[in-house]
Amino acid sequence: MKKLVLATLSLITTFAAPSYATAQSKADAEPSLLYQVSGKGLAKPSYIFGTFHAICATEMVPVASLDNYLTQTDQLMMEVDLDDGTEMASMAGAVAMPGGKTLKDFLTADELVKVDELTKSYLGVPAEAVKSLKPSTLMVILITRPKAIGCTPVTLDLDLMKSAVAKKKPVVGLETVASQIKVLDSVPLEKQAKQLYQMALDPPKSIEQLKKLMAIYKTQDVEKLFDATKSQMEEDKEFHIRLLDERNAAWIPKLATAFKEKPTFVAVGAGHLGGKYGVLQLLRKQGYRVKPVKITRAVAGDS
Repeated sequence: MKKLVLATLSLITTFAAPSYATAQSKADAEPSLLYQVSGKGLAKPSYIFGTFHAICATEMVPVASLDNYLTQTDQLMMEVDLDDGTEMASMAGAVAMPGGKTLKDFLTADELVKVDELTKSYLGVPAEAVKSLKPSTLMVILITRPKAIGCTPVTLDLDLMKSAVAKKKPVVGLETVASQIKVLDSVPLEKQAKQLYQMALDPPKSIEQLKKLMAIYKTQDVEKLFDATKSQMEEDKEFHIRLLDERNAAWIPKLATAFKEKPTFVAVGAGHLGGKYGVLQLLRKQGYRVKPVKITRAVAGDS
């Protein structure tokens, strides 16, 4: 259930002036998923890493490659605190439609036939068996099935959390599960259901979109990843703003407080890092030195 909701929160996954972005050095613009944050009176640097919440193991950066940087910090900060039992318990009720609603309340009989074909093909069960799940949740389950993407996806966030716990480092969250669900629920269930139906009409299209994001993630280019994510969400720009821009802006003061208190390893969806209103540019505008760190698929050292 944890992996399911994490994937949903990410796949549904700064007001920095343009002049500031062009002022970056070539070294600062090098593609990376890991960034060192220093300056502005910080005694020790912190790190920000862009995750991909559900991804094939062959496309991800192994936790061992990040171990050195996690060791240098005093806490792990994530989108939500995965080590908080209360937060995790709240996930269980986040995937079901409220008020006893089901897919039958939002789709026609003909539309349900297509969705039934989709769930039988990728989940091996009829739509009736998953009719109470929120359509956005069901779409993520479908798109991340091994039959769809060719692997059993892993959740890097959970691996990082386990590593931090093993090192006896506290885990803290930037926001709550409830606040994330509020963002997702800003898309009406009627619209979610229609999106599910559209997916049922052409499943390979949605699968290829996810595979494209995975391929870009493997290149460690957060700017290209942001551009691709934005392009895929072009039809719902307002939701894109709520999902990324507004949350990024809300995180900055929390990150600033954490960095000041103790060196922190931050792990958030990579889609939050790039772009004019991404976390990296927002931090630079606040006066921090944000430097890319080269990481490899082997255990890495500082660049």
